Amino acid sequence: MLIIEQDYFECHEIMEDAWKSKGTFTKMDKEVFLVLIATAEYHYRRDNLNGAKRSYIRALNIFHSHPFNLNSIGLKESFIDLIGERIKEIDDAPFKPLSYPIIDSVFNALYEASDFDSITEFESYLNEIHIKNHETVHRHKIRDRTDVIEERLMALNRKKRD
Repeated sequence: MLIIEQDYFECHEIMEDAWKSKGTFTKMDKEVFLVLIATAEYHYRRDNLNGAKRSYIRALNIFHSHPFNLNSIGLKESFIDLIGERIKEIDDAPFKPLSYPIIDSVFNALYEASDFDSITEFESYLNEIHIKNHETVHRHKIRDRTDVIEERLMALNRKKRD
């Protein structure tokens, strides 16, 4: 989702659900770091530069205040410097998807799941992919929110009865 499909909103949703399904969780967990990176990419792609910067900065603050091994989430240590560079350049550079510095095992798993005939072709694809379709770019605005609205109404009605 994050690297191949660049569906940042869906990544945010999946990662947030995974984070909240843990027995105990805090806003300083590495899952929140990933949620914020996906959120930042989503905002950046939609030209919400302030929202993107805030999300990148919050992600870095989590990492610096509660460091963890980036390899444990499939990323190389250079990812932190990459995010720092992104923040510095965001006002002057149009959105281009991050080229995530993934560890070899993640790269190999992605390659094996792909339809590419060679690693070179796959590597080139990863460096050039840029999803621009309307459904993915504007997912949060066009998604069906019927279940969310119904749940909020039910919660409001329960609150009124109590």
